[in-house]
Amino acid sequence: MLTTLTALTALALAGGTTGPNDPTDGIDSIRISGVIRDFKVTHPDFEAYPGSGIKNMVLPELGSDGKPQLDVDRAASRGWGSNAGVTSEESFDQWFRDVPGVNVSMPYAIELQREERDSGTVFVFAKEKPEYFFPIDSAGYGLSMEGLRWASPGTHNFHFTYELETQFTYTDPAEREQDLVYKFTGDDDVWVFINGKLAIDLGGVHSQQSQSINIDQAAADLGLEPGESYQLKLFFAERHTSESNFRIETNLVLRPAKLPTMSALAD
Repeated sequence: MLTTLTALTALALAGGTTGPNDPTDGIDSIRISGVIRDFKVTHPDFEAYPGSGIKNMVLPELGSDGKPQLDVDRAASRGWGSNAGVTSEESFDQWFRDVPGVNVSMPYAIELQREERDSGTVFVFAKEKPEYFFPIDSAGYGLSMEGLRWASPGTHNFHFTYELETQFTYTDPAEREQDLVYKFTGDDDVWVFINGKLAIDLGGVHSQQSQSINIDQAAADLGLEPGESYQLKLFFAERHTSESNFRIETNLVLRPAKLPTMSALAD
């Protein structure tokens, strides 16, 4: 019988589909947990700066605390605000950290479901139009009630970030039948880091966009060696009305990692 991949079973599994030794055998879903941080509409970076997206908002490597680093020089050269997609370094640093009086954090899990394609097995989590990704309508600060550009008051809780941390084992490409691929589709800001290095860059407030990475082709740049396990971290920000799309599609067998740190003081 197919089962959900948990922290207990995951440790025995490698990443990506192979042939007769397919590590996805017996798994019909992968459950991973992260942290959602809810923000008020009055935060200077939320319900602000709509556009078509901004590349290179963040530096190409995570900071020492495992969080994205704003490219301050680039933002300053663009004049901050709408051209930079962010108000200040201080405001950006609040997105994925607990800040009392600024945000409220809570754990939230998603489950990637197994799908069979002509190209092989993939695991998918999809909350897209018309079933948007609004996971905290009844939590945190609750429904957004004022200051909305493109939505009626009380429709959804529109302003939040989501941080996910997972792991996978990089397997030898010669020992499997397909390349390892990770794809994200959604809005607004999305950054995926593999082994601490930027792999997907969909920064800025924008409508639904997609980007994928062929992990085998990028292995050298990401510092990956066959047989070793690596961290994959996703940082997502839903900053503006009125849509929220969130789709992960991958043939990696992702393993649950530690839950990102939350502070009981965040409020």
